[in-house]
Amino acid sequence: MKNNENAFLKGLEFLAQEHFRSLRPQKGGFGVEHFHVKGYQDLLFHLEALINVCTLALGNPNAEDHPNIKEPRVHVQTVLEMAAQLIPFEEAALLDQMRELIWKVEGASD
Repeated sequence: MKNNENAFLKGLEFLAQEHFRSLRPQKGGFGVEHFHVKGYQDLLFHLEALINVCTLALGNPNAEDHPNIKEPRVHVQTVLEMAAQLIPFEEAALLDQMRELIWKVEGASD
């Protein structure tokens, strides 16, 4: 039983090192490591797009002709691209492999 637990913990440690890459612990929470911007102007553009998409999503009937938001489709596309970058696929792969490892350990202990 002890050997199974040690093997499980070693396997878990290996998987965590290999796959836990999206969220990094920071003071008071976590940071997203794989969200890339080209610089401050690009970051500010993304932040503006988030705000603008939220404004459009409030159900504004004149969303396409909003007087303060130029090219709303560009902002929507930018937010969708940003959201896609935030999906933690690495962590999902780890969870799948952890489940398989747990099943193996549970099967070995029966």
